[in-house]
Amino acid sequence: MTKVLVIDDQRIAREYMENVVRNGMNYELAGSLSRAELAETVCRRSKVDLLLMDICTHGTKDGIDSAAELRARFPELKIIVVTSMVEESFIKRAKEAGADSFWHKEVSPEDLITVMDATMQGKKIWPGDTPTVKLGIATSDDLTETEIKVLRLVCEGLEYSEIAEALHYTRDNVKYHIRNILQKTGYVNKTQLAIAVTGKRYIIPKLFEE
Repeated sequence: MTKVLVIDDQRIAREYMENVVRNGMNYELAGSLSRAELAETVCRRSKVDLLLMDICTHGTKDGIDSAAELRARFPELKIIVVTSMVEESFIKRAKEAGADSFWHKEVSPEDLITVMDATMQGKKIWPGDTPTVKLGIATSDDLTETEIKVLRLVCEGLEYSEIAEALHYTRDNVKYHIRNILQKTGYVNKTQLAIAVTGKRYIIPKLFEE
């Protein structure tokens, strides 16, 4: 039996993946966690074969960083990164971390069990294109890479000066980028923007504290 570890900070999503594992042929649930930093302990104790790792996890590490560490410690472990978010950088980061496959919860054409079966057969399943989401009157494709960086820090609740320090920009430069984002999306201010964006789970903070 293929032992599967599920990691996701959302209870409903976690329970869904648990049920997929239980209902799948030749799969056994080795554990279910909300915190990625506990994964190594479970992998050592239960000899996990397949990891379903959500990008958003409680604690101080996101799922991709944790996946990279687990890949180094357990070379035979198969890893599927899962997410409901559609930020393009996550696919690149997941590949660099050594993940075997990538599954978008809401928009992937394949169902999860299909991706699991293919991954265990040695195949790699990756999205051909990053899905887009509607952000006000714009779409995620309308934002530049720099605007995405600024937007991420806006969603973390940082002020103009803090964003400028983090990105090594001037405060005026940060205000310029935020003004452009607001004009593109049609939101009134950066607070409204942050609420809308995080609500769509397009961008979330890098740290996921309980």
